[in-house]
Amino acid sequence: MTKKKTKRVDTRRVFEGESAAKRQKFFESGIPASLLLLLVYSVLLGFVLTIHQELLSSAAAWNWQVIKHLFDITVMMLMVSVSLGLYIALYEPRIVTNHVRGAILLAMLLVMVGIIRFGVIQGWPAYLMIVPAMVAAVMITIAYNQRLALGIGFYLTLVGVMTFREKPEFFRQGMAVLLTVGFGIGISVLLLKEIRNRLTLIKACTQTGVLVFIMTWVVGIWQDLPKLEIWENSLWAFFGAISVGFVLQGLLPIIERLFQTATSLTLLDYSEATKPLLKRLAVEVPGTFNHSFQIGMMAEAAAEAIGANGLLCRVGSYYHDIGKLTKPRYFVENQAELFNQHKELSPTMSRMIILGHVKDGLELAREYKIPKILHQFIETHHGTTLVEFFYHEATKKGAEAGQTVAETEFRYPGPKPESKEAAIVMLADAVEGATRAMQEPTPSRIENVVHSMAMKRLMDGQFDNCDLTMRELHLIERSLIKSLCGMYHSRIAYPKLEKAKPDSHKEGPEYRAPENVSLPTP
Repeated sequence: MTKKKTKRVDTRRVFEGESAAKRQKFFESGIPASLLLLLVYSVLLGFVLTIHQELLSSAAAWNWQVIKHLFDITVMMLMVSVSLGLYIALYEPRIVTNHVRGAILLAMLLVMVGIIRFGVIQGWPAYLMIVPAMVAAVMITIAYNQRLALGIGFYLTLVGVMTFREKPEFFRQGMAVLLTVGFGIGISVLLLKEIRNRLTLIKACTQTGVLVFIMTWVVGIWQDLPKLEIWENSLWAFFGAISVGFVLQGLLPIIERLFQTATSLTLLDYSEATKPLLKRLAVEVPGTFNHSFQIGMMAEAAAEAIGANGLLCRVGSYYHDIGKLTKPRYFVENQAELFNQHKELSPTMSRMIILGHVKDGLELAREYKIPKILHQFIETHHGTTLVEFFYHEATKKGAEAGQTVAETEFRYPGPKPESKEAAIVMLADAVEGATRAMQEPTPSRIENVVHSMAMKRLMDGQFDNCDLTMRELHLIERSLIKSLCGMYHSRIAYPKLEKAKPDSHKEGPEYRAPENVSLPTP
C-alpha cells in the first residue's frame, strides 16, 4: 500500500514538473504578451471604426447603444486580428518574440486605418484608400518580405472597407474598393522584390497605377456605373497609386530606422569603397581589406545559390572584420614585416586580443552609424567557435605547469548566426582563411577543406539558430568550392627564353640578307 502511494506521489510530481515546464515555455515564447498587444490593438481599432462626426462633436452622443456597438466591433476585429497574428507567427515568428517589432507593426496598421477612417468622415473619394493600404504593404515588403506584405495588405484592405459601413451603397462600393485595392497591393508588392535605385519605387507604383486604372474601369463596367463615375474612380485610383511612390521616397529613412533594416539602395551605398570605414580598412589594414572583399564575392555567390540575399552577404562581409582596425598587427594577414606579434605574448593575452576584435568591431559600427542589419555579421562571423591555435598553446603550457585550461575561455562569446546570410559569411570566412594557409590549393584539396569546415561548424552547433537546411548547406559548399577554385587556379609555367650572346666586334645584331633574293644593280 505504501509503495503504491509513493508511486502515485512520484507520478504526480513528474506531472506537475512537466506542467510547470510547459507553462514556463509558454510564457517565455512571447505568446501572452503578443495576445495582450492584439487585444489592445483590437480595442483601439474598434474605437477608430466606431467613431464618426457626431461622436467627435458632442460627448452627449455617447450612449449604451454606441458602447454596445463598439464592443461588437471590437470582438469582431479581435477575431480577425487573431487570425492575422497566427499568420505572422507562422511566416515571421521573430515578430512574435520581439514585442517592439510587433508593437511598431500594429501601430503602423492602426495609423493607416485611422487615415482611411478620417478620409471617410471627411468625404474623400473612396478609391484614395489605395494610398495608405499600398504604403503599408510596401513598407512591410521593404522591412520583411513579400509574403508577409501580401497577407497584411489584404487584411488592411478588408478592415479598411469596414470604414464604409455607414454609407447606403456600402456593399456595392465596398466590394469595388476591396477588389481594386487588393489588386493594387498584390501588384505593387510583387513588383518590389528589392530597391536598388531611387527610380524603382516610382517605376513600380506607376506600373501599378496603370493596372489599377484598368481594374477600376473593368469593375465599374461590371457594376453598370455611369461612364463619368467610372472615369472619376479610375483616375483617383491611378493617381493614388502613383503618389505612393513619391510618399515612400521620403519615408524610406524612417522605415529603415523603425524596422532596423536596410534597403538594397542603402546597402549599395555602404558598399562603396569611399565610405570612411572601408577607406580606413584599405589604408590601415590592406590585408584584412583584401580578405573581406574576397569573402564578399564568395558569400554573394553562395547566397544567390540558395535564394538568400546576396547583396546583404556581400556588404556584410566588407564590414565583418572592422574590429581588426584597433590592433591590426596581431592578425596574420596584416603582418607584412613577417614578425609574429604573438610570440612575445602568453596564449591568454593573445586570446583576449583575438576575441576582442568582435567587440571592437561593434563599437566602431555604432560610432560610424553602420546600419544595424550589418551588425549581425560582425558579432556572429565566429559564433561561439574555439580559438584553436592559442587553446592548444595554452593546453601545452598548462600541462607543463600541471594546470588544466577550460575550453570555454578560448571560445568566442557569440551569438551564433541567426540568419542564412550570417551563416554563409561565417563559413566563407573560415574556408577562405583555411585555403589561403594551404601550400598547394588544388581543386581536390579545396573541396576537402570546404566540406570538412562545413561539417565542423555544423557539428559544433554553429548553425543551430538559423533555418539552414542540409540541402542548402550542400549548395553553399558547391558555390564556395567553385569560387575558391577560380581564385586559386593553377597557371602554366612559361619557359625561360635564352638570350643570344652579342658579337664582341659589333654593337648590334648581324644582318643577313635573305637567301635566293637578287638585289637590284645600280
